[in-house]
Amino acid sequence: MSILKKNKKKIYIILFALAIVVGFFVIKHEKPENTKIANEILLNKTDISQSKVESISDVVNFTGDLNAKEQTVISAEVDARILKIWVDEGQIVKKGQSLADLDTLDLSEAVSQQQAQVAASKAKLDIDNQKMTTQSQLLKQGFISQIAYDELVSNYKSSLEKYKAEQASLKRSQKQLSNTHIVAPFDGVVFQRNVEQGQLALKNTKLFSIANLSQLEIRAAIPSDQINRVSVGQKVLFTAEADDTQYTGQVMRINQVSETGTRSYMVYISFDNKDKLKSGQFVRGSLIINTLSNQIVIPCDTIRSNDKGEYVLISLNNTVSEKSIKTNLMNKGTGKCAVSGLAVNTTVLSANVLNVKPNDKIKLMD
Repeated sequence: MSILKKNKKKIYIILFALAIVVGFFVIKHEKPENTKIANEILLNKTDISQSKVESISDVVNFTGDLNAKEQTVISAEVDARILKIWVDEGQIVKKGQSLADLDTLDLSEAVSQQQAQVAASKAKLDIDNQKMTTQSQLLKQGFISQIAYDELVSNYKSSLEKYKAEQASLKRSQKQLSNTHIVAPFDGVVFQRNVEQGQLALKNTKLFSIANLSQLEIRAAIPSDQINRVSVGQKVLFTAEADDTQYTGQVMRINQVSETGTRSYMVYISFDNKDKLKSGQFVRGSLIINTLSNQIVIPCDTIRSNDKGEYVLISLNNTVSEKSIKTNLMNKGTGKCAVSGLAVNTTVLSANVLNVKPNDKIKLMD
């Protein structure tokens, strides 16, 4: 019985030893499941990029709204009833085009009355002037007293002041009469009509609002840490909402005082609206601070740094090496950087690839 137990024990030992040998053999010949195969590191195509020759710009990004640079509210300058309205909202008008006509009856009567008053004042002024001229000769000859002559002079001056006052009153009435014919002050579009035909328009009643859309302006709020990089005359590129077309503008003015309650400064960008964009549209764009042409450009996320400075890992014949570079310009909007120290069409590894070092072999996965 003891011999049988000893034999079973030997059999178990032998089987265990065989299992260890077989397992070692399998592990030795099995391929690892990590990225290293036959001493090569597998990379995705998204882990590399090629250096290219491009133009690149340093920019300050912004958002804002398009607004008409020239717009106005047309109000009634007299109390009168609206006889005729010639335009409606959304209608394009030319400078001097009729917008509305107001009732002229009362004003025409007022002008006629004042014209009669001016004529009467002028007649009295002429008589007083003639008397004063005649009596001045009699004064010299001693036929009238100085007091009597001074009274004639006083009458003349009084008539002259009244004549001037009547003339001024007539001009005001004539101007009011001319203001009953409402015309467009410039080329534009009627974007508001606030009255109806037959309505009584009191003085200062808002009649129409007109905007000139040929020249639009963008109001862009620039943060205080970026405003010193912005200057008048800088080129601006922007797109409007629901439109991928890129438009060009120019910085025209910079407000030197920050917006209330913010640390932003308002920058005004002029735009020649040949493409008929609409006032009020939302825009997104960039102020071009500096542009460099014919630059070696790589994604900024490929740039690494150490104690010696900036560098990139490049692949030459599928072998990784380290290359020192210098960043000359960065475009945060596109994520591209212009660098020196690198040749065109160089394969550059993304900085997100951490399991590589110089002299490693790499292979791209399909």
